Amino acid sequence: MNTIRLRRSVLASSLAFALFAPLAFAQSAPSGSDQSSAQQAPADAPAPGKSNKTVDLQGVTVTGSMIPRSQVEGPAPVVSVTAQQIKDQGFTTLWEFLDSLPQVGQQTSDPASWGSSSVNARSVNLRGVGPGFSLLLIDGHRVVDYPQPLNKQSNFQNYNNLPIGMIDHVEVLASGASSIYGSDAVAGVINVILKKNYQGDELQITGGGATRGGRNYGDINFFGGKSGSNWHILYNLEQSNRTALWGKDRPYQDSVSDAGYGAWGPAARMFGYQYDAASAIALSAKDANGHYITPPAGSCSKFTNSQLSQSHSVTTNGTQIASVTDNGYYCSQPALFQNWVLTPGSRSQNGYIAGEYDFSNGLQLYGSAALYDTTGISNTQLPVVVTPQFYDQGTGQVISQGIRQLTAQEMGTAANTHDREQNWNLQVGLKGTLFDNRFNWDLNLSSQKYTVREDYTGINVNGMNNFFLGKQQGTTADNLPIYNMNWQQWWSPITPQQYGQFAVNGENTSSSWLDQAQFRVNGDLFKLPWVDESVGWAAVLEAAHNGFLLSPDPRSTYSNASNFQNPFGAYLTGGGTRQRFSLGTEFRVPILDSLTWTISGRGDKYNDASMADVAKTWGTGLEYRPYDGLLLRGSYGTNFKAPDMQAIYLTGSTSPVGDYIDPLQCINAIKAGVSNSTWCSQVQRTSDQFYKLNTNGSTLLEPQTGHSWTYGFVWQIPGVQGLSVSADYWHMGVDNAIQYLDQQTVLVDEAGCLTGLQANGTSALSPYTAHVPGSAYCQMVTQMVQRNAAGQIVSEESGPINEASLYVSGIDASLDYKIHTDDYGNFRAGLNYTNNLSYKQRVLASDPLQNTRYNNVASRMTWIADWTKGDWNVSISGVRDGSMRAPNYAGCVVLPNGIQPGMVNVQNGSESISTGVCQVTQDGNPVAVDSATYRGRTPVWITWNTAVGWKFNPDTTLKLTVSNIFDKVGAIPYYAGGFEFVTTGQTADEYNGREIFLTFDYKFK
Repeated sequence: MNTIRLRRSVLASSLAFALFAPLAFAQSAPSGSDQSSAQQAPADAPAPGKSNKTVDLQGVTVTGSMIPRSQVEGPAPVVSVTAQQIKDQGFTTLWEFLDSLPQVGQQTSDPASWGSSSVNARSVNLRGVGPGFSLLLIDGHRVVDYPQPLNKQSNFQNYNNLPIGMIDHVEVLASGASSIYGSDAVAGVINVILKKNYQGDELQITGGGATRGGRNYGDINFFGGKSGSNWHILYNLEQSNRTALWGKDRPYQDSVSDAGYGAWGPAARMFGYQYDAASAIALSAKDANGHYITPPAGSCSKFTNSQLSQSHSVTTNGTQIASVTDNGYYCSQPALFQNWVLTPGSRSQNGYIAGEYDFSNGLQLYGSAALYDTTGISNTQLPVVVTPQFYDQGTGQVISQGIRQLTAQEMGTAANTHDREQNWNLQVGLKGTLFDNRFNWDLNLSSQKYTVREDYTGINVNGMNNFFLGKQQGTTADNLPIYNMNWQQWWSPITPQQYGQFAVNGENTSSSWLDQAQFRVNGDLFKLPWVDESVGWAAVLEAAHNGFLLSPDPRSTYSNASNFQNPFGAYLTGGGTRQRFSLGTEFRVPILDSLTWTISGRGDKYNDASMADVAKTWGTGLEYRPYDGLLLRGSYGTNFKAPDMQAIYLTGSTSPVGDYIDPLQCINAIKAGVSNSTWCSQVQRTSDQFYKLNTNGSTLLEPQTGHSWTYGFVWQIPGVQGLSVSADYWHMGVDNAIQYLDQQTVLVDEAGCLTGLQANGTSALSPYTAHVPGSAYCQMVTQMVQRNAAGQIVSEESGPINEASLYVSGIDASLDYKIHTDDYGNFRAGLNYTNNLSYKQRVLASDPLQNTRYNNVASRMTWIADWTKGDWNVSISGVRDGSMRAPNYAGCVVLPNGIQPGMVNVQNGSESISTGVCQVTQDGNPVAVDSATYRGRTPVWITWNTAVGWKFNPDTTLKLTVSNIFDKVGAIPYYAGGFEFVTTGQTADEYNGREIFLTFDYKFK
């Protein structure tokens, strides 16, 4: 990199800011260099403004710019944090740390959700605009996409497989940067800088886990470096293991009765929680009248986590209980979720080697090779046997339905899914200088491949039915199938060997790859007569070829669902390639000694099956330093995101859907006065009520366009050495965004467009306001659902459309302080705060913009304080997440007997208007009731962490780290029901509780 000479008065301002580089989350931290020495101020650096002598300062490349610079701060704020600081706050993975940043929004996927297609990966959602709008870089270079789609829909990059042991520091630019980096950098860039220039060998061993149980963690990290007169090599090996966190590890979370009391209906309030109403039946059979057949004595006790329960159903009329029916006895499974994974486990072995060789003519050859090998362990819902209505030859009676939940004891470890991943990253490059060292150039070639092999156990449904029902013996006069039910096997646990008679091993494979070439050049052009610094210039030329391929087990097609059923509820197929050619340039112009202007532009040419062709973006920024210690800054840029390859090339993916809510039938049932309708709750339905979900990509998709701007200041407080504050306003927007119309979205919107209503639970209605009935969107979505004469769903279409808009804005603020004392050691402190002022979105251009800010966490604050003296180092840090709207917010408060009213709307021309009055239906007519509107919110989430390090000799250090000191876990909201009662989205560690880790660090002589 080129060396820049500058006045010490300017340098002093930069060095003052550089003092805060070690602070976690420091937005006034130096950024981006792979040369660690460039981030440290000289020991004899003078106080700001004391001298005008000239000194040499090595330029560093800051994320968000291609031009090396001497100033720490630029036109847009960049967060820089070292790997050691990440560990000191109790984070064991890069993703855990990134997810705690104030600039990161709510997660868009939950790794524990049933049917997740990427259980072992984690995405980052900068500014809450979506994971696909954030770009991950390693040492300034793009990384390959995760092979499996996020939420079965879109491309994303995995932040969960990068070991902290290999990382030097991480830089986060949370504003648009497409004019520098191209597609995906709409919300910002996360640049992971790997270790460089390390000398010697070091061993780190870490162990620990959660004090509430689960999440046991062990990590062994060995790294080192060697060098000669003209060469340097660095190597790193790391092995880590994290056990899964199961529902049984958190007793408040494993039982369906842990649902908030507001979710308890009339029957549950009268007789105790009704496990069958929550589809948590372990073992049951019903006669022709729908009455449970009492299990033989002692049957329930044969199964672990099973008990004899009595079922009651309640009908209501208005605000009163109309009737109560005793449905009989069955075996229930109260702790249904104990064998579900809350956070998956993982085993990883990672290796990294990098080296440099300097030729005598000034050229440098460099290269690296990394392998990230990870196995993820997960599990969600265990298989359920659901029989059709049949005539039982042995007992001579009609069985309307039998339900049998298989248990973990019956299945053994075969119930677990293992995602086996391998990610290769190979780099080689050559760099040097031109024109008497005025310009630097760098040619880089890289090849990356990511493969996932997902091993799981599927079910041969026909074989399972034959095991319990036997072969069909014919049909009755009423066309009912005749079976000779094996009741002994039905009412008794089976063995894993018997389970193996109808279990089938399955394997889904997927892969993605990225080959790219990049040529970069930067340097000084000329000096303007009235300034000291030269005009800086940089350019980049790139060519890339990438692609993906999804190869699900061929037996798990929709047409073969009776013989092979996978646990993911999806059959995703597709694959394709893309070529990209890019040219970008950037200028840094010192207009005055105190005023610098930056402008950049880039063009990207795409060759793929979509409508993407050429995308052009530009960006600009200003930095004004009226005096040493104060920076006023601002930036503006246009951004774009090329259509996701998954959205383009997903081909004919089909899946059977049998565990679903049908909003249209639910609304019709509530209007007819039938509460607790089957169609209002997500229950496992019989095979004849499964329908076919078709998901396809679209070659008509166009690039998503956007813009962003920031303005703010960084101020070193006069008279207080080491204290600085910063504040920045930011705004970004995305137009023509791709909106995925998933299965439930289509059904909710179909019902709302046809009726003008939406169901609120199982007995209440409220106005549907998402789209205007009769609009172009409503016409489209109602055609995507096909129903039979009885109103049941036959098939449904889902997929992406190029219509949505999203505009977000907010404020970032930080405070940093550092002081050195001779007697009491060194103190550092940092605080960062983000407030998302608005979050406006719509699906179609004709839809109104809706501000949904309060559906997410609007504010987040992080802080850290650090003290070092002699051989001791102590730090304390914390995170504060603001509250968010709780389930049933703006809905009606449930009545004491469990009946939940709804707000019925009235029609005013073409517009549905809420009456604002909570009502229930009595004899088919709405009746106003004395029920307020619920305005509940989740409580503010605050956690504290600490780390204590002791160097008991020059080569050996022990460090104790405690995250979540006060053992806080998420609260279950009053109206929470269903799996995962703790509201997700506020923070990623609602379940973890306190975690303690001990690290042993030894440096070899």
